[in-house]
Amino acid sequence: MRTTPEGQRWLASWQVRWDAELSQKRFHEALKNDPPLGFPLEEAGINNLPEGEKPILVVVLGRCEGCNERVVFEWVEMGKWETLRKAVQFVLVLQEEERKVEEIRRKAKGIVFVSDERREIARRLNAFFVPRSYGFDGGKLVWVQKEPNLDKFSILERFLEATEGQEKAHSLINEWSREMREKEWGKSLAGLEKGG
Repeated sequence: MRTTPEGQRWLASWQVRWDAELSQKRFHEALKNDPPLGFPLEEAGINNLPEGEKPILVVVLGRCEGCNERVVFEWVEMGKWETLRKAVQFVLVLQEEERKVEEIRRKAKGIVFVSDERREIARRLNAFFVPRSYGFDGGKLVWVQKEPNLDKFSILERFLEATEGQEKAHSLINEWSREMREKEWGKSLAGLEKGG
């Protein structure tokens, strides 16, 4: 059976299913190492943040080379919107040396960057896939991203729902959408949408 094409397809199909089950099992085992809700931000090794009452969205990213640099700057762009800046403190943890992080920091105002060259923060937060996001409110962990490959909008929405409640989260997202439309279309066209 192993030498026939049908047998080889069956074995390959079985191997793929086995690998997928094993991968999923390892993923769920890794999730068990997540910090518990209520975990203090200071214990993650992230200190010296600007004072404020805003909830903090920590995004652990990999190195900044190649496509990961694009991901870093996508988060930077997200943090430039006034609506979001008023509601969220973005903290990007880069697994880079301080010199490289400082170079990126100069290009991106308004976002806090943290160097994690030795992956200590990533280990404390159990960032076994990147990017991975964590929501802190009042200095305590209130939300952890459980699914890899979530888009930034879904991450932000879930984070805001955990920190602000569903109704206020949706209101903030609608306000952010309005801000994006105003920037893209201009205030006059965006005003027509409001009925004005």
